[in-house]
Amino acid sequence: MAIKKTKKRSPINGSNDFDPLSVANFREIPLDVAIRILKNSGINVSEEEASEILALAHTLAKITIKEFILNQD
Repeated sequence: MAIKKTKKRSPINGSNDFDPLSVANFREIPLDVAIRILKNSGINVSEEEASEILALAHTLAKITIKEFILNQD
C-alpha cells in the first residue's frame, strides 16, 4: 500500500501575484553598483541594459523563492 505524500499548505497562492517581500526583505543593489560589477567581470553595458539585467535578476529571484516555498515538504 503506497503512502500518499501531501504538501504543506502555503500562504502563497499559485498566481503570479507572489510578493517575495511577504517572506523576505529584498534590498536591490543600485544601478551604478550593478554596472561596476558587470564591468569588473568584463561586460560593458549601458545604464538601460544594466537596468534590464537587474529586472531579470529580480524576477528570477522571486521565481526561485516562490518555487522553494511552494515545494517545501
